[in-house]
Amino acid sequence: MIEKEEEQELALIAACAEEIRTGLDTNFTEEQLQRPLSRRMVHALVAATTAATGTKLKALAARVEQLEAGGVRYAGVWQRAIRYGKGSVVTSGGSMWVALRDTAEGEQPGKALDAWQLSAKAARPVVRAKATGGQ
Repeated sequence: MIEKEEEQELALIAACAEEIRTGLDTNFTEEQLQRPLSRRMVHALVAATTAATGTKLKALAARVEQLEAGGVRYAGVWQRAIRYGKGSVVTSGGSMWVALRDTAEGEQPGKALDAWQLSAKAARPVVRAKATGGQ
């Protein structure tokens, strides 16, 4: 709900800025536009810019708060058939890995270096015993 109100406020500010720009272009001669701005006009422009920046910062602060509230997203042991989103945390080979971007199926931690970052290294490598045939 807040995001929609902020979008509407930003749209209103953008519309006002466009209206001012259009008014300047149509209501003043080239000579008038080249004259120095009045103190009042400068204050109005600073106020409009400050309001727009404040609104954007408020929206960004809300997004950061929402992202931080999520915490670490542990997705379990890495599985070949699953796509992982940026920020997902998995374990593979006893180590913990974080996805640097959205991954495709089969992009394995430790092999797809542009997709995964090692977060915590295993104490010692996990060695899987090979099954011996019938003994």
